[in-house]
Amino acid sequence: VIPPPVIHIESCSEDSISFSLKMTTNIKVSGYVVNIYWTFDTHRQEKRTLIIEGEKSVQKVANLTAHTPYEISASAKTELGDSPLSFVHVVTGGTRPPSPSLKARAINQTAVECSWIGPRNVVYGIFYATSFLELYRSPHNTTTTSHNITVIVQRDEQYLFLV
Repeated sequence: VIPPPVIHIESCSEDSISFSLKMTTNIKVSGYVVNIYWTFDTHRQEKRTLIIEGEKSVQKVANLTAHTPYEISASAKTELGDSPLSFVHVVTGGTRPPSPSLKARAINQTAVECSWIGPRNVVYGIFYATSFLELYRSPHNTTTTSHNITVIVQRDEQYLFLV
């Protein structure tokens, strides 16, 4: 039986997490698949996937949000197949930035102007969908560093927006 890899948190700051991966077996490891999960505004779970080559690995994941819970899962790719998943939970330090104050205004039947107030020098994600279920599972989305964006939508639909 292939054991799951051991995930060890090396360090954690306001905007990054460093972790190491290792196996407690002599089975040859060719790499790891790592997923980092977090929840956006309680409606949308985000995920970042890393494909890591090699047996031992120390990784740093940057561009994270302060004071946010993250779940890291990892499985090892071995000569005998993939290992089971292992999990670790960690919360970044610092103070979580306040949620932006969003205003959405229809320009015409297919364009919506979104503008918000929030911190400078950050990346904003704009998520939109026609239902809460779609907003959670598979919203349309885009990113920007500005404080406004025009989004193209389908005519004759009502949309929910999150920034």
